[in-house]
Amino acid sequence: MNRAFFAALILLFTLPGVSQAQNLPLPKEKSHIYLADSIQLSVKRPWKAAAEILGINLSVWGFNHFIMNENFAKINIHTIKNNLKTFPVWDTDKFSTNLVAHPYHGSLYFNAARSNNMNFWQSIPFTFGGSMMWEFFMENERPSMNDLLATTFGGTELGEITYRLSDLFIDNRTSGSERIKREILIGLISPIRALNRLMSGEAWRYSPSVGRSFSNVPVSLQVAVGPRFLAEQENSKQGELSGNLSFWLNYGDPFDDDSYSPYEWFRIQAGFDLFSSQTKISEVNAVAALWGKNVWNSGTRALTLGVFQHFNYYDSQIKTKEGKLVAPYKISEAAAIGGGLLYNRKAQPDDRIDIYAAYYLTGIALGASTSDYFMVDERDYNLGSGYSAKAFTGLLYKKQWGLMLNLENYHIFTWKGYDPNLDLSTVDFNKLNTQGDAGNARLAIFTTQLIYYSPKTWQISLSNRYFSRRTHYKYHEDIDYSTSDIRLSFGVHI
Repeated sequence: MNRAFFAALILLFTLPGVSQAQNLPLPKEKSHIYLADSIQLSVKRPWKAAAEILGINLSVWGFNHFIMNENFAKINIHTIKNNLKTFPVWDTDKFSTNLVAHPYHGSLYFNAARSNNMNFWQSIPFTFGGSMMWEFFMENERPSMNDLLATTFGGTELGEITYRLSDLFIDNRTSGSERIKREILIGLISPIRALNRLMSGEAWRYSPSVGRSFSNVPVSLQVAVGPRFLAEQENSKQGELSGNLSFWLNYGDPFDDDSYSPYEWFRIQAGFDLFSSQTKISEVNAVAALWGKNVWNSGTRALTLGVFQHFNYYDSQIKTKEGKLVAPYKISEAAAIGGGLLYNRKAQPDDRIDIYAAYYLTGIALGASTSDYFMVDERDYNLGSGYSAKAFTGLLYKKQWGLMLNLENYHIFTWKGYDPNLDLSTVDFNKLNTQGDAGNARLAIFTTQLIYYSPKTWQISLSNRYFSRRTHYKYHEDIDYSTSDIRLSFGVHI
């Protein structure tokens, strides 16, 4: 999934039909305006969307049952009856499954509704319905509370992002190899939308208009590679070196309109660690405007207030000298919404400095953090809810030298613990039903990044991040743990 999505982003600007736009707030990549000479309006097809969601679930179940021979996929009328009598519980799947794979699965449900012409808000019930169907009917395990939340909320955010990104490639005026390339990229980003275009014939039908769902959109992209060293703990020379691949994408401009509706502006970035024992997906960060309003303009300065949906995922794993795998930090913000304030100041002729800042305060309905004691089945983390506060500040000098200072603070409370006298090695996982170790965890991430943007689109950056975790346990000794990483990146800004 991730390789396909990244490949689509790499090819995002290889197609013709885009023009230069003014630079967006920091980082100052060159942007492109995706122009649409018409906006496609079609009849809503809710029953077709529901049928496609049914097909998605049956296809995934069939793969798990007939090809992978997974035990959880062995369902019958009795397992369904038992699930319908059961209130959802907290499951014991691994971190990436619960907090990346399930949100991606939810994005397929969301796109089934979106590509059948449901609007943003109308597509959310379809996402929730698809998750409910899977949890109660398609597995012989008890329905999962965390899966319902992650699939619905995370699926909504990733779903709308992938739907809008796939829209950038639509151009029904093209034909031949260019048309094939565009349709392939649509399929890589949003498989369900591509399937609907194939079934309707839109994938090859010529039209004198572009046929996109959204009008003019400024988009900017950074792609970078380079070495990354993650220390085992603070001030330690022990750690692990990996090859890091990352991208950062900005969609829309939050300072361009007086007000804006869901996902007219969003940012998404992701990092992947290769050639090491580190986790392949090391981070996924997305923030998107559900509602926003430009509340102040004065010359080159602007201030925007809004409500934002957040998705944040940090994972780590390194091998110690003794050959043991340890996780210095894990944190997730899978279902989160809150307020935010964005500020932008364009450079003046006499000072040549651009300034961008963003501040967010967010409530977290579903989050997760690493555990030092809870190791059950594939779970080595605690689930819970809480809040986060983030501050991002960027300075750009002469359009070439950038300095970014970011501070993120996550506070996750694990409410439903377990009996501390319980022997976890003998417990029935399906009956445990716990969020993990009772207590709360704070994770602070402080990032400093220096970037040089060349006039010829290439860039080089050096970044350092400091991770500080303090976990209070109700029944165990508290843990303070700190570590850091350093990353040198070479890339392009498009």
